[in-house]
Amino acid sequence: MKRGAAVALVIAAVFLAYRFYDHSAPERRYKAFAEEVLHRRFDKAAAMCDGLTAADVAKGGLDPAMLQTLFPSRFDVQSRETDSDGTVTLHAVQSVLFNPPGVESAVRPAMVARLNQTLKLRKSGGVWKVVACENNLGGMDSLTR
Repeated sequence: MKRGAAVALVIAAVFLAYRFYDHSAPERRYKAFAEEVLHRRFDKAAAMCDGLTAADVAKGGLDPAMLQTLFPSRFDVQSRETDSDGTVTLHAVQSVLFNPPGVESAVRPAMVARLNQTLKLRKSGGVWKVVACENNLGGMDSLTR
């Protein structure tokens, strides 16, 4: 009896871990895609898409002339909607931490830019692909205290 309960518990844990992993896959793809776009690797970002070209992906975002040093972004997925056809729509904010030209610091960023993003992702061939993206500058702030 104890052995059967232990096996059932292991099966349930594996199932829940798989469901969590599969549920978070669109968010992981979004974050990887957003980082590629931020670093202006549009070909790599377009490879994560279905129906979007590097030129489509390059629209919007930040002017590279204002980014001297980039730090890892922070992401806030504010909402997630799933359509009847399985398409997932994410509404998120990417906080881009950076130093503008003339500010030297490898330790901490001097500014933050917030990008309001809306992405649609669809599972194709077992992989989540971006099928639409909108990337708008929401604002910038100084982080100096």
